[in-house]
Amino acid sequence: MIDVLEECGPMRRVAEVLFARGWAEANAGNISLRLGEVPGTLAGRSPSPASIHESTVDMADLVGDFFLITASGSRMREIASDPRQGLCLVQVLDRRRMWLIDGPGPVSSEWATHAGLHTLFKESRCNERAVIHCHPLGLIALSHLFASEKEMNDRLSRMQHETRLFLPQMIGLIPYAVTGSKELAKASKEKLKRFRVALWDKHGVIASGRTLDEALDRIEVAEKAASVYLLLKSAGVEAEGLGDEQIAETLRAFKK
Repeated sequence: MIDVLEECGPMRRVAEVLFARGWAEANAGNISLRLGEVPGTLAGRSPSPASIHESTVDMADLVGDFFLITASGSRMREIASDPRQGLCLVQVLDRRRMWLIDGPGPVSSEWATHAGLHTLFKESRCNERAVIHCHPLGLIALSHLFASEKEMNDRLSRMQHETRLFLPQMIGLIPYAVTGSKELAKASKEKLKRFRVALWDKHGVIASGRTLDEALDRIEVAEKAASVYLLLKSAGVEAEGLGDEQIAETLRAFKK
């Protein structure tokens, strides 16, 4: 994957964090990054028939774009050790076909969700290019406790001062859907029109960012808020947390 070695570094660091924190057990979790300029070493190369893969999702708005994305079945611990073991470099050729330029392939089974989100980000011109899906323990547990997005966010926004600073829109809550399904992809795209982090009911979390670091930051802050809430809950405390004026004062201080 010599054409995009500079992009492999951030993917490797994120994979290492997800594995070390237990957020990507076995082959769980997936990451994608829509690339900017791709080095000219690809100039003149064309796909062989064996390197062209079909997609179940319409990719019309992504034609010509290059992506780094985790391969199906890849493990974060392996990517952290050697990105070549689990990363694919692909280019979208048309609405249904992609070129697997490098990597083990095929791409993640959650590609439908990733592709939908990258389409959304291009449409909205919000400069989001990175998507991370993983399984943080606290956030998964939280989805067992809350059915109301509003109630969940009201509790989490009061658990620590950084939550509203990093997550001004807070967290979306998506009803249970089968992993890799078109239903989950559609629901995720709809929810991330408003949020930058969404919790898949009893499954995990998906987050976006302008960079991989920003997407990971958002997950870390959401997980910290969930962990504080669950720790207090396990101690039998229903803490009030930060008051409205304390939150407002914090936002003013950081000009948010």
